Amino acid sequence: MEYAKQRLDELENMYDLLANNPSWVHPKVSQCAFGWMLKEILDLRAVLGIV
Repeated sequence: MEYAKQRLDELENMYDLLANNPSWVHPKVSQCAFGWMLKEILDLRAVLGIV
């Protein structure tokens, strides 16, 4: 579970960083990246019991 929590923290930080700096990523890539990261974040939250 510690690994899952660490991975969740890393993904949330990466998501926030990209969301705050949209010019860093091409629009088509960012849409895919944000979708993937959001799914991973939500899946990890479900595994950890975080609502």
